[in-house]
Formats: sequence, structure tokens, C-alpha cells
Amino acid sequence: MLLVATTLCASCTQLLYSNQSPLVGQVEGLSRGLTPTEDPATGLYGYLGDLGLWVIKPQFKSASSFSNGMARVGTGGRYGAINPMGQWVIQPVFRSTVDCDEAMGAIRKGRMLGIELWSAEDPATELYGFLNHLGAWHIPPQYENAHQFDSDGFAVVKAVGAGWGVINRQNQWVIQPNFTYSHEAQSALRRLKR
Repeated sequence: MLLVATTLCASCTQLLYSNQSPLVGQVEGLSRGLTPTEDPATGLYGYLGDLGLWVIKPQFKSASSFSNGMARVGTGGRYGAINPMGQWVIQPVFRSTVDCDEAMGAIRKGRMLGIELWSAEDPATELYGFLNHLGAWHIPPQYENAHQFDSDGFAVVKAVGAGWGVINRQNQWVIQPNFTYSHEAQSALRRLKR
């Protein structure tokens, strides 16, 4: 029975954390009484339950309190979010706690995937792409550099072996990558929006 519940929670992350889901209150209830605590023996953080026993074993470099059924944790220099069962809701791919907290906010608001995106460098390729709020690549790493998307859904990026241009959330060129500097592409975008 517990295995079925765990599998259900792991496969339905989007549903569980949607504002429309009747399970939000149940997920929040599971996290009450979990306290982020450092294990003095290892220096790693986990979560203690009300009886003082480890509910989520110490395995994180940092850990925050649960809110709305999620807690931000750090591991390997990256941040993600877990649920009260210790499963990843947001993979640990964000370099900044601010970006991770914004991704958690997008989940709480019930945002569709791809509406809010974060630029990130892939350590394996050293190329930039854009992550969705679950920490998955929405736009795979393929740029030498990338700025964040603006509120209108445009991002200034540098194409590999080319210049700076502007893409939309569907990864289509709005302004071709022919500019030498990012601020030139940004200026062209401002003129285009007028």
C-alpha cells in the first residue's frame, strides 16, 4: 500500500502541487512536524519528526522548512525541492536559491510548464538552456550564453559560433543572432516592442 502511494506521489507531482488539486492539504499535512536538522556527525541536513527520529535521513548540504508540501534543499552546489517523503519535486539543478524559490512558487500557483523559465548552464557541455519549474530542460542547452526571459517571453541569447539574438519561449528566433554584444540585441528587442 505504501509503495502504491509513493509511486502515485512520484508520478503525479504536477497534480499534487496544483492549486486545483484536492491533495494539496494532504501533502501539506504530511510535512507538519518535520524539522530541518543538521546531523552533527556528518554535517548534512535531514528532517526530524515529532518523535525526534529521522523521517528524511541527513543527505543535504542545506535544508529549509516545508511550506505548501515542499522544502528547498541543497546538494552538490545546486538547489531543488523535495516533498515530505523525501522525493524530488524539483530536481537539484538551480544554482541560486532565488531561482529555486521562484520555481517552487510557480508550482504553488499551478503554472503550466514552459510559462516561467530559468537560464542555466549545463555543467557537462558548458552550454546554456532554459529550465522549467520542475528542473527539467524546456529548451535544451545549446547557447554560449543566455539571459533570463523577460515578462513578454523573450530572452537574449548567444548562438554557438555566432552573435547575440533573441528567442521566444518556443525557442524560435525573433531577432537573428547577428549582434556582437548582448546589449545591442536587447536594444533591438526594445525597438521591436514599440
